[in-house]
Order: sequence, then structure tokens, then C-alpha cells
Amino acid sequence: MDGIIILDKPRGRTSFQAARTVGRAMGKEKTGHAGTLDPMATGVLPVMVGRATKLLQFLPETGKEYEAEALFGIRTDTADADGAVLESGGKIPTEEEFRKALSGMKGTYLQTPPMYSAVKKGGVPLYELARKGQTVDRAPREVSIYDAEVISFGGGKAVFRVSCSSGTYIRTLAEDAAAKCGTVCHLTALRRIFACGFGIDSAVTEDELLRAAGEGRAADYLVPPEAVFRDLPEVSVRDDLKRLFLNGFDFPVTRTGHGYPPGTRVRVSDPEGMIGLAEISAEGMLHKLWQRQTV
Repeated sequence: MDGIIILDKPRGRTSFQAARTVGRAMGKEKTGHAGTLDPMATGVLPVMVGRATKLLQFLPETGKEYEAEALFGIRTDTADADGAVLESGGKIPTEEEFRKALSGMKGTYLQTPPMYSAVKKGGVPLYELARKGQTVDRAPREVSIYDAEVISFGGGKAVFRVSCSSGTYIRTLAEDAAAKCGTVCHLTALRRIFACGFGIDSAVTEDELLRAAGEGRAADYLVPPEAVFRDLPEVSVRDDLKRLFLNGFDFPVTRTGHGYPPGTRVRVSDPEGMIGLAEISAEGMLHKLWQRQTV
């Protein structure tokens, strides 16, 4: 069984642990996940199973959406509820102040990754350095905030929703917005509700997946690769061209009846469905990136 499980990751589990659970349920040792979620975070975690793990590097950048809760006046070393308190007693902003600050985050801005993150410095994840009490300089990275709105406000907390580019840290976004209000905060809840083209309504919980596995129907939750790459242009092959593709030989894309420009990434299909991914080279050749089946 090869494909993708859209998992609703539970709180208190690392993304790696969640992916391992998916692997056990599917009877596969080989799994990989897209877009790491912090242990405290829940929600959409795409987990690649079997041969589909090689698709991780080719997943489309569709943007992500989150719902989060921030508690004002307290700052932690992880910027969330799992961390140690570094500062307390900060002011509680008004709802209007926070709404204005959050709205002002829309657009593109340079965001400094938190120390407790998977970003690497000299080949070492920042969180490993942070656990040793080290703080190092981090290069700001450009992120895009497509939309941001407050859902509710009260009791020193704000619940808000953010639509953003991949690589955005919502913990840092909340801290940056709070700083605009002259205060500090940390996240007490974070839920990813959209990623890789799939919403939370498409996700299966660990309990549901394990129960289905016990009943021999875990495959019911397996999403085929073509569902993820459905928006890519399609190139149809059969017979000799299919054999060439599966054996790793490049050939002119015009032989398939298509004329896509260089750099175009395409879905390669035969009459039964998607068999792989390819990219059009500078010379107009169909170059295989991934294939679904072995020769």
C-alpha cells in the first residue's frame, strides 16, 4: 500500500512519532511526513507511505492555514505552553490593539526562526542547541501572511486564524504581533487546518486509523498521489513511451503530443491513471522525477 495518509496529529506527539504510528497501521516501515508540527500542535499532517515517501521533495506549495490561541503577558522559551516561563506580568492588550497588530502582519515580512525549531545551524537543529541552553544568531527568512483574523478575544487570550506560506512559524508570528502591542505572549493551542491541498475535514485521527487497521481496512484512508498532484498538467504515455519512462530514459515531450515549456512539472499517466512525475528539461525532454511502480 503506497500513498498518503492525511493524519489529524494529536497533541503531545512529535510528527515523527505520529508518522511511525501511521507506518505500523499501514504495515509499512517506510514513512515520511510533510511540514513538521510541534508536539503541542494538532491537525493536518500529510504522511507519505511506502514508495510515496520519495514524493516529499515534490509536494506542491499550496500554503497552510492555522487556528491558534495566544495567552498575553507571559513569555516562554519555546513560545508555547510546553516551555519554561521567561517573563510574566506583561500587559494585556485591548482587542482592537491586537486586531490591528495582527492585521498589520499581512503581506511579506522577514521572520526570525525560534530557537526551538527544526531549522539547522551548522548542520545541527536549533532545538538541540536550545536544549543545551545555547542561543545563536538566526538569519531572518521571508514569509508571506495571506490572511490573519481574530476569531475571539477575552480572558487575556486571543483565538486567531492565519493563512500563510510554508515555513511560517505561528509562535513567532504571535510574539511579533504582541510586540507591536507592547507586550509578550505564548501559544496555548495551535491547530493546522489546511496543508498540501487538504483540509482538516479530510484528516483521520490515530485512533480511527488504528481501529481501521485492526479491521483490515486501513487502506480506505489512503490518498493516491494523483489527488495531491491533481493541479499539475498531464502527459499521457503508453506502450513504448511508457516503457521508456519507467526505465528512466528521457525523450522529447512532443512525442506525447504535448508542448510544455522547460521547467514545467507534469503528471505522467497511462490509461489506468498516474504512474509518475516528470519535469520538462531545457532541451524539451520529459525527465522522470518519480515513478509509482517498479519495472
